[in-house]
This record gives sequence, structure tokens and C-alpha cells, in this order.
Amino acid sequence: MIYHMRSPYTKAKVAYISVWALVAILILFIWVRDKSSTPSSLISTLLALAIGFFTSRLLENLISSTETTRNLGYLHMELDPEKFIASYSPVPQKTRKGKDRMISYAYLSSGYEAKGDFQKALETLEEGEIGGSDSLDTLYLSSKCRYLLEGGKIEEAKAVLKALEERIEKIQDNEKLKDNQKQVAYILSERIEVEEGGKGDEEYLEGRLKCSQYKIGRLEILSAMALHYRNAGKRDKEKEMLNRIIKEGGKTWYTAWAEKRLKA
Repeated sequence: MIYHMRSPYTKAKVAYISVWALVAILILFIWVRDKSSTPSSLISTLLALAIGFFTSRLLENLISSTETTRNLGYLHMELDPEKFIASYSPVPQKTRKGKDRMISYAYLSSGYEAKGDFQKALETLEEGEIGGSDSLDTLYLSSKCRYLLEGGKIEEAKAVLKALEERIEKIQDNEKLKDNQKQVAYILSERIEVEEGGKGDEEYLEGRLKCSQYKIGRLEILSAMALHYRNAGKRDKEKEMLNRIIKEGGKTWYTAWAEKRLKA
């Protein structure tokens, strides 16, 4: 075949094979009809191959995108990391090597993080061998810093945060990515600060909470705010943040964490 399948999803592979099966039947019909090699039959064959190539690739990508979105919905919309892991865990190893495979490992590692298995999240992240570009390098470093922090390895998290900040400064010709990653790094620095008993940037955290687009991102900020209020001696505000986490946390580790802190 002209184009080798890249999708790890069975549905996409079936669609890909089906398109090429139809193309093969069409080509066979063309040659049986003409009974000899003519310019028109050659042109028809090339046209059928071109249609098969673009249609199979388009359909495969469309189905793969739909399946990935559905799986990520389990994690980011339903906040059910175990359901996500059960559905998505076979995907990275079946994905062709390259950027797509790296990102798939990053997705899977975030599922283990949301479940609260931070060591497994780290192992999965490392298995993905993520890197090679500004976006992939910063994705790897920010994820690693987060998993170390949440796993209680604060000094290691600090070292990775420093590496992330240095890597961000090297980004050129992509100010949007650079600004976004600066925000990510600052939130991580705030989380480290409050974990160590300090006070966070309350105004900044409140602002980020209002504009956070993802549920898990909101939980990350709410947890930092809860610790900030605890360290500031504002017990009522801490309880408010913890109750919001319990209400919004779904089946993520944040819910059990907030429930435990509320009883303390």
C-alpha cells in the first residue's frame, strides 16, 4: 500500500482497509471492462489510487481524532481516570514512533496522575521519551515537575522547575507558547511555595481560576488556594476551597485529598 497505517485504533484500521479494498475492486473493474491496457484505463487506475490514498488517510485521521477525543473526555469531562486508563492504555504502544506517540504517552501519564498514582505517571512519562521541540520539551518538564511535586518529592520538583524555566527562555519565534509555559511554570512555583508552608499569590491564583478552561486545571489551582489559605490562617476560606474540590473533583485524587484535609 502507498500509505502505512498510523492509527492505533481498530475502527480506523478497519476503515483504512475497507477503503483500499473498494479501490482494489474498482481497479479490477476498470481493467476487466477495458480488457487491455489503454491510456484511459491507466488514467482511471491512477485516479482511483489517488482517491484511495486521500480518502483512507482522511477517514483514518478523522476516526482516530474522534476516538482520542472520546477517551480524553473520560478524563477531562467525566473526571474518571480509571475509565480513561482502561480505554486508552493500549494506545501509546500501538502508535507509530514520533510526535503522536510521545503525546499519547503524555496523555496516559496524566491519567495516572489524575488517579493519584504519581510514580506510574512518572514511569509512563519517561517511557514516552518525550522531547525534541519547544512544545514537547516543556510538556515533558512541566509534567515531570507536577508528578514529582504531587508525589511529595519537592526538592526534585524544584530542580525540574528550574530546568523548565531555563528551557522556556530558549523558546524563540513562538511567543504564545512561551507565554503559556511561563504561566504553567508560575503555577508550579506557587504550588511548591504553598506546599512548603508559604503563602501564594492569592490575586494571581484567583485570576487563573476564573479563566481556567479545564476541570483538572481548576482542581490544581483550587488545591493550591486551599493550602495558601491554610498557611495564611484563613480556615474558613480553606474549607471553602476544599468543599469546592470535593464537589468538582469527580473520581480524581483531588477529591480524596480534600476530604482528608477537611477532616484534619
